[in-house]
Amino acid sequence: MRRALIGLIASGALAASSAVGAQSLGDRFKQFMGSMEGANGNSSAQQLPESEVVSGLRAALADGASAAVTQLGQTDGFWGDAARRIPLPGWMDKTSTMLRGAGFGNQMDSFQLSMNRAAEQATAEAGPIVRETINNMSVADAYDILQGSNTAATEYLRDKAGDDLAAKFEPIIANTTAQSQAVSRYESLTSKAKPMLQFVPGMNLDVNDYVTQQALDGLFAVIGQQEQKIRANPAQTGSAIVKKVFSTVSR
Repeated sequence: MRRALIGLIASGALAASSAVGAQSLGDRFKQFMGSMEGANGNSSAQQLPESEVVSGLRAALADGASAAVTQLGQTDGFWGDAARRIPLPGWMDKTSTMLRGAGFGNQMDSFQLSMNRAAEQATAEAGPIVRETINNMSVADAYDILQGSNTAATEYLRDKAGDDLAAKFEPIIANTTAQSQAVSRYESLTSKAKPMLQFVPGMNLDVNDYVTQQALDGLFAVIGQQEQKIRANPAQTGSAIVKKVFSTVSR
């Protein structure tokens, strides 16, 4: 789509910025879609109504988000995926050889597992907030996403729902880490390691905040992957409206 947009600019289809500002969003959208049709050489492409574009983008984002929540919000969703597994905090990871040599290996492994289990439980509860955010997508939001990058919808979702998801995740994570004694394990490890690692920064870690941010990073990374798949091959979604929207604006 970015390539097509560059072609649109080069063709002179976009007017001077003052003229664009005077146009309605609907007029600009129709101009964009009409130019996309010409740029793609696809005479069968239609100028889609704004309502269809919004519906298509909502459906695509809902599909990607649902798949991500399902993937990560289950046992081993984080822990069983090497790419998404939440690592030990930086200072602990960097000094892991020394700490394991000092007999802290089992404690470190238990602590890391507890963090990932907490992230899995929190992510499982992300659905309602994600759905509400998607349902609130406006025509202006859809227009921006349509012209954006391969992860524009994901970026929109993180911008709009990130704070609400963090607020939702934190108490779940705090409860889970308390039950698993992850925080107390971390504090015990830190206390015992400090004499050996006096000059290592980052030891005053808020475990629950760390897990929350790692969980959000993992969730949006997977949503982004799903979005890229949908944009690359919208027909695979099985959704007629998603296929219609993303095929029309194929890159």
